[in-house]
Amino acid sequence: MPPEDTEFVIVGLTRGLAFTENPCLDGQFQWVLDQGVRAQAYAMATFPTAAQYDTYGDDGPWPVDTRPDRLRNVGYAEGRAALASLNEVGWRPERIWVDVEPRPQQPWPSSTATQRQENRYVISGLLAALSHAGYPHGIYSYVSAWEAITGSWQLPDVPVWSPAGHLDFASEASDLCVNNSFSGGTVHISQWTDGTYDYDMTCIGVYQAHVATIGWQPSVLDGASAGTTGRSLPMEALRLSVAGDRLSGDILWRGHVQNIGWQPWTTSAAPIGTTGLGLRLEAFELRLTGDLASQYSIRYRAHVQNIGWQPYGVDGATAGTVGQGRQVEAVSIELVPKLAPAFTAVYAAHVQNLGWTADVSDGTVAGTTGRSLRVEALHLTVSSTAYSGDIEWRGHVQSIGWQPWTSSATPIGTVGQGLRLEAFELRLTGEMANHYRIHYRAHVQDVGWQSWVADGRTAGTSGLGKRIEAVQILLAPRTGG
Repeated sequence: MPPEDTEFVIVGLTRGLAFTENPCLDGQFQWVLDQGVRAQAYAMATFPTAAQYDTYGDDGPWPVDTRPDRLRNVGYAEGRAALASLNEVGWRPERIWVDVEPRPQQPWPSSTATQRQENRYVISGLLAALSHAGYPHGIYSYVSAWEAITGSWQLPDVPVWSPAGHLDFASEASDLCVNNSFSGGTVHISQWTDGTYDYDMTCIGVYQAHVATIGWQPSVLDGASAGTTGRSLPMEALRLSVAGDRLSGDILWRGHVQNIGWQPWTTSAAPIGTTGLGLRLEAFELRLTGDLASQYSIRYRAHVQNIGWQPYGVDGATAGTVGQGRQVEAVSIELVPKLAPAFTAVYAAHVQNLGWTADVSDGTVAGTTGRSLRVEALHLTVSSTAYSGDIEWRGHVQSIGWQPWTSSATPIGTVGQGLRLEAFELRLTGEMANHYRIHYRAHVQDVGWQSWVADGRTAGTSGLGKRIEAVQILLAPRTGG
């Protein structure tokens, strides 16, 4: 089974070939239920044997008097066989992926254009079976396999699950999220392997900068810096992905470009800025749509020529400058959960040389950055008008280690002892835990802002002797994912 900290899995319905069953499906689905993780499914597509062609070619929604339609019927039967496995365990996954890869046991014929076209008929029939049953679906494959089997068939409206294999560089998997896919579809999930496990990441909030004299840089995510600082290099374009099936909606954005001005608003599928023209990006704006906008905000900021990092803007605010001829040099972008209105948390930090800071909420920074001052303690006040429960938390303190778990009524860390807070964890209890998630992160000595974590995960570090300098805490309703 997957590691205990797994948050998302994709479960196979077949055992290597179409018309086979995963013998472990019942136990794997039970694990999904027990762990409460998001789960999708995949099924293998296979070119039929002569016996399968004869058996299933005349049983489907297409006529039976031509070979293309009989192949479509076979693909349709492959889809229905996979769906039968789901019915047996009573599962309706949020998406089913169709795995199109070479099958040594039952090869795809692919030496001629006619054979590759016939392969398309089979795949299209399988996709139709999933669509007719009301399942969102997508394609799992990779460039060489897709080209050999289908002749690089373009399906721009069909989502993609794209594997990177063993990583040659750290951003190789996330780069797949923002680059053109093998079939022209939007990449929702990228995958890589360490030889033991396959790992998957949903392509939510991945972005990539095009910089003068450099070109497209490696992609980043979770508020990391894209672009350059200290090199006076203008950013020229940005790419962004928000695919991932968590919520409906998209990111709309636009860029302000040298000699052009504001570009039209566009979806995240289209880059902003320009490439090959030598024009600097001077400003940009982003906003969310659909359910994504109801549950999340988008925060972003720009590092601007002769100004440096600007403060964060949120949900449509302008980052950068207009009318000043200044280049954007780097950006930071992140999706952050909105504060749940019926559940509020107010927090403050006790900081070296400063004492207790003012109370803040809604993901506002408590503490300091850029001043090398340690956070020594945190206090938190939580209230809910809708559900019972509380926040439990604990801190990891210099020379002490992990403190015991305690309720939000008790601060974590120490005061008056000059000891740095190095890490902390928060989790919800009672009915609150069923309806909300708590998200938080730390700004750490020599590290900067870490990625957001949630629900009992560790923010900060332990065993490295590094101080926390600032924190952010957010509460958001659960979305079923």
